[in-house]
Amino acid sequence: MENYCNAYFKVDMNEVIRNYKRVQDYIGPNTDIIPVLKGNCYGYGLVPMAKLYAEHCGAKILANAAVYEAVSLRRAGIDADIVVIGGIPQHLLPAITAYNLQCPLFDAVTAHRLSKLATEAGKSAKVHIKIETGMNRLGIQPGKPLKELIDLVKYLGNLEIIGVYSHFATSTADYYDSFALEQFRRFQDGVLQIREAGFDPRYIHCCNSAAAAWFSEAKDFSTHIRSCTSVLGHMAMEDGREPIGLVEPCEIGAYITNVHDIVPGESVGYGRAFITEKPMTVATISIGFADGIYPGWMRKQGPVLISGTKTRFLGCCMDQSFADVTGISCEIGQKAILIGKDGNEQITTWDMEQFCGNTFEYLYGTIGSRVERIYSWV
Repeated sequence: MENYCNAYFKVDMNEVIRNYKRVQDYIGPNTDIIPVLKGNCYGYGLVPMAKLYAEHCGAKILANAAVYEAVSLRRAGIDADIVVIGGIPQHLLPAITAYNLQCPLFDAVTAHRLSKLATEAGKSAKVHIKIETGMNRLGIQPGKPLKELIDLVKYLGNLEIIGVYSHFATSTADYYDSFALEQFRRFQDGVLQIREAGFDPRYIHCCNSAAAAWFSEAKDFSTHIRSCTSVLGHMAMEDGREPIGLVEPCEIGAYITNVHDIVPGESVGYGRAFITEKPMTVATISIGFADGIYPGWMRKQGPVLISGTKTRFLGCCMDQSFADVTGISCEIGQKAILIGKDGNEQITTWDMEQFCGNTFEYLYGTIGSRVERIYSWV
């Protein structure tokens, strides 16, 4: 079926594969990667990227944040291990056993419910114990609370502790952040406690993309890192440091649908948000906030590439936006590039993050289905 889309999100799949290898080479042969595909793989597309990681990058386990995502992958034929790392509403737990998923465990309520479901299915349920180390989102603290949970798992008998994990709250802020160091110490305590109880987890993971870039002690302690940012070629540190040598694989663009001149005193868009003080040429572009593009990118006059020239947006509507093309040779039908290269100019994801004051996970994760995903293997 044809895709009749006003805008596109193009992914260079070979560059993603190269980024995956760059990350693997950087972390070394003794640690593997768990690609994280939450939020429609951060806007890149859930199923195509999962197939890329499993079939072309050699990933043996994938991570999602929600049961919906994990079940979608199973229904698409993905047979790799899949772990749901986010909180799971109790009514969705039957999917864990039905689709052979792995899930977090940090409380007695879930343990009892999951054990009952596993008994009914005639199988064991595979769980990753989530250690609470300071994020205070999900997890169980080492010490007495963890001991009680371990004892319950032993009593129930059909829950298999296949993994242990946690998540750093401050690893993107600075190398060797003091709170990240404290979180790692707590995680080590939890892993040791689980091992001393007689369990030998296959998956031990606490490093996200940022921590994997600098926290060698935590990376070497673990069997895996969790990554989406880095394998997609984006910088993870808040100050722009990127020691791996990653390359961005995406281009986001739309099309010019009108070009017209306006005179001083005329306005552009709703509420007369932009009023010109001099003669200008304005292009209308086929993308707006209903496509999931962050409105502040366009309303605050963020950059856009037209005819190889970096210019600025003037505003946006639900389905369309405006750009200043004064002095730029352009015509109806040609591309406007929001992210990517055009001639000698480039707008990067880092540029967009800095301009909008948001991370790419938010900026790209909201891009909707009206924007066509194009997967290029050239």
